[in-house]
Amino acid sequence: MIKVRVSQIFSPQVDDVVAAKKALDEGTPFTEAVSNFSTCPSKEVEGDLGWMPEENAQGLIGQAISESDVGKILGPIHSPYGYHILKVTEIELDMPDGPFTRETLMTEVNQQLPEVHTLLFKKLHIGMPVGGYKKGETVNSVAEAHSKNVTEILALLNNEMGDQVASLISPEDLKGKMNSADVNLKILDIREGWENDIAKFEGAEFITQETVESILGNLKPENEIVLIDWKGDRGPSFQKYLAERGLHNAKTLEGGIDAWADRIDPTVARYEIDQEDDDYRYDDVFDDLPK
Repeated sequence: MIKVRVSQIFSPQVDDVVAAKKALDEGTPFTEAVSNFSTCPSKEVEGDLGWMPEENAQGLIGQAISESDVGKILGPIHSPYGYHILKVTEIELDMPDGPFTRETLMTEVNQQLPEVHTLLFKKLHIGMPVGGYKKGETVNSVAEAHSKNVTEILALLNNEMGDQVASLISPEDLKGKMNSADVNLKILDIREGWENDIAKFEGAEFITQETVESILGNLKPENEIVLIDWKGDRGPSFQKYLAERGLHNAKTLEGGIDAWADRIDPTVARYEIDQEDDDYRYDDVFDDLPK
């Protein structure tokens, strides 16, 4: 979620580090204290240990880290190697991709995710406001008010938004990709067997519960996967299933094979599904797949 840059004063001798801390308390600049007291090779670069992932920095410092810790001097800290005085010099936020940023108004988030109150309460224990969000309240101000990491909130909101907004490809764009003979393009037909008997999608691999493992086992993360269903309503659920297997580059054909027959290939048969018919039962091919 964040990257942290840390500098240190290190010595295997506790007396050196105690003297360094006393000097710092008296106003000695950190870089000068590094030069005077540190025995670590990082002394040559003013104690800079470089950038490290958040979890590594937390393990070194021994506590959670936030933006407010920039400039703080921590220690002395005892480790198996000796004694450290640490300074958090920089924090770089790794903002999750998605429509929401730290400055997005919560009223806008609420419009796009009506269940945002419940989501934040259940996942991050952020209380649900009785009267809704206040005018001008942002994702960042909510994070600060509840002492939460803003990137953690953004990751939750943007991931939830991504789950709800399926990635689609138009019939025209798919036709263009098929004409270009893109070797990374993989088209998967996830319809029922009887649907495939009525209308086949040329160039697609037809998935059944018997063939799904062998077909998906041959896919690679770099493959661009296009899912074919009847009208584009089943694909999003299968996209989530693929994502759980590490296959994130998947799209659903917008409008499904019905739109393909209407706009691209009129030789493909069109059919109807009467979901009110008591005799009709549709079982998604992925309902019973192993997780």
